[in-house]
Amino acid sequence: MGDQNRNQKIRAALAGAVVGALASVGAHVLGIQGLLRIPNLVLYLPAALFGAAVGATRLKPLVWVPAGVIAALCIIVAYTPLVSALARPLIRRDAIPTRVDAIAVLSAGFTADGLMRSETLDRLLTGLLLAKRGLANVVLVSRERQANDGPVVSDSADLQNVIDLVSDPAQIIFVDSVFTTRTEALQMRAVASARGWSSLAVITSPMHTRRACATFEAVGFRVICVPAILRQPGLGKDSSPEDRLRAFRSWLYETFASASYTSRGWIR
Repeated sequence: MGDQNRNQKIRAALAGAVVGALASVGAHVLGIQGLLRIPNLVLYLPAALFGAAVGATRLKPLVWVPAGVIAALCIIVAYTPLVSALARPLIRRDAIPTRVDAIAVLSAGFTADGLMRSETLDRLLTGLLLAKRGLANVVLVSRERQANDGPVVSDSADLQNVIDLVSDPAQIIFVDSVFTTRTEALQMRAVASARGWSSLAVITSPMHTRRACATFEAVGFRVICVPAILRQPGLGKDSSPEDRLRAFRSWLYETFASASYTSRGWIR
């Protein structure tokens, strides 16, 4: 009888470990883990250990219930147009005028080897296209730099390589020391103030538009908000489950970021 009880507890602990690990994977897929804003944080092993610790006790609902909720949410997001409805209030699209003083292309991060992430590239291409159509003669481009216990890594070269492909590019002004949308707005205001510019077309990802444009307006710009053309937005009726899950991560991040900016008084 004692061996049987021990074996049952071992099986329950193993089941708890598996469920805990899978719940952590699901949370990562949905973007829940990313809200902690800790780079390279992976909680699979801690979640598995926690699941093993409580799996054979009365506390096992602490693992099974969140896992069930996360699994259900993954299925709903992947196979329904839920994220399209959720994203709609976050997207701002203004009428594009004949001219503005400058075009601002916001950054979306870069890889460890200094290459733009796909959303950064999509934003840059949208900005260059508008410049080519004559919206402005100047494009302000956010340029990121990062040092993680080693040499400084930047997407500068990759940005320049893409800009060099344009036959007759507008004047490009790189804006450094950007870490958040707020710092982008402040840095670009300093550049614009020195040149007497007041109107700005802000180019960013669709779900980032409302927060980003409100942030730029809060520092004194007259803003024209332009959602970038994304290759995999995940918001269309024919989107794949993978694209919908990616879009949900963006929605979740923007929802919390907007609440944070509002609480700090950076936007209204």
